[in-house]
Amino acid sequence: MTRTRHVTAAALLGAALLLVPAADAAPRKASAKTAQSATKKSKAAKVTEARRVAVLASGPHADAARDVLEAELNRRPARYEVVPESAVRAAASRRGVDPTQPAGAAAVASELGLSAVLVADTATVGKKQQVRITVRNGRDGKALASPAAAKPATAKLVPPAVKRQWTALERGLQKSRAPEAAPVAPTPPTPVEPEPVKPATPIAETPPPAKAPEPKTPDPEPIRKPVAAAPRKEDKAPEKQDDAVSTQQESRSAPLVEGALGLKLLGRSLRYKDDVFGVLRPYTLGKDVAGVALPGAPQFAGDVTVYPLAPFQKGALARLGLTGSIDQSFGLKSTGSTGAVSYPTTAREWQAGLRYVMPFGQAQRYGFEVTGTYGMSTFRIDAVDGERPLDLPNVEYKTAGLGLGLRAALSEKFDFNFRLGYQHPLDSGELSSDAWFPRMSAGAVTGSATLAYRLNRILDVRLKADLRRYFFKFNPEPGDPYVAGGAVDQYPGLSLQVGFRY
Repeated sequence: MTRTRHVTAAALLGAALLLVPAADAAPRKASAKTAQSATKKSKAAKVTEARRVAVLASGPHADAARDVLEAELNRRPARYEVVPESAVRAAASRRGVDPTQPAGAAAVASELGLSAVLVADTATVGKKQQVRITVRNGRDGKALASPAAAKPATAKLVPPAVKRQWTALERGLQKSRAPEAAPVAPTPPTPVEPEPVKPATPIAETPPPAKAPEPKTPDPEPIRKPVAAAPRKEDKAPEKQDDAVSTQQESRSAPLVEGALGLKLLGRSLRYKDDVFGVLRPYTLGKDVAGVALPGAPQFAGDVTVYPLAPFQKGALARLGLTGSIDQSFGLKSTGSTGAVSYPTTAREWQAGLRYVMPFGQAQRYGFEVTGTYGMSTFRIDAVDGERPLDLPNVEYKTAGLGLGLRAALSEKFDFNFRLGYQHPLDSGELSSDAWFPRMSAGAVTGSATLAYRLNRILDVRLKADLRRYFFKFNPEPGDPYVAGGAVDQYPGLSLQVGFRY
């Protein structure tokens, strides 16, 4: 009986020894599988991480191209994160680069962590509109995709033209990579001093065994109060960036002062209508081409607009300005009817008034102007030896006018300004006197077009063409010294100026 019990105990002990290694191995296999699944999940998370992409559009159809590209990106939020265009242009302005070029795109992408920059150019080629889109890699700025340019006839055809290119564009986007973070130098390990080795105690001096220490009651753990997490610098960066963008937009829409100074070529042609007796002498300053004088007389030309409330206001009042301009001739001569005598001649125009600018559009690239002015335009022929041509009246137009204008930033370098106005003559000098046409009525229209090339943030070079046209109805009666139905007095001009904006 006793022997049987010993055999049974030995069998149980052997089975236990066989099961212990198997139990130890099971958790290890499970942990290995768990680690492999975690690695796969982390790789999948890296693959599906959204790319940061920005859209830069320029040209007449920029808004339509930008809207459709951002809509396509927003339809795929798991793949792409759209960065505002204003943030990219602000970063490019701080660095002084062109974000549409390889070096500029790489510099901006490095600052904002962009994987790609979609550049949409909707410029006009010849007489047709085109839409050319390029995917620039965030790591080096190289073009990853640039499909053939589409040529939509109108702005409404831009979205379908862009969608047809989307497949090729997305191939390039999937190849894009964000700039690599700068490597961090490893911190050298702190050397650890070896502890001194105590000499072994001789056997003879072995102390008696010490008494076992009495168990101590463990000290209660201190109560830890929750500490608020300090804000990270990364969280504050977007706020500063938005502030920079808004500051740039405010400085663009509401400058403190803007204007231009340069050289102007002036022409003049005075023509009468229905001259009954044929005694009224026409006048031409400059080369006459089919009854129209080409600009040729030199003048100094300058204008300035000051926005006095811009340093103190950021709203509508910041865009209300005081404006003024002056054109002054020099070295100008006129000849009499025989052409034997040259008479000193003065051509001068000045205006002063108020101007209000209302910006609109993406990043306030456009502006609408309303200008009210009072001014005077003089064309005077002075006497020589007490005599001057009596068949040419000296004019001095005092006018009150209202003008409308449109300004636009065509690209990163070019600006355009167009103005059109009406002026009501309050006085016309000798032309409205009793000696000429006392019962006359008059009006005037003005227009100008300016193309500016920006040299830097403050200065630009401007080419300006303008025209002032006065028209008259004389309303003659029997007994008047001159009898005519009316006249046209017009002044074309062409200017080359250096502009400034601060």
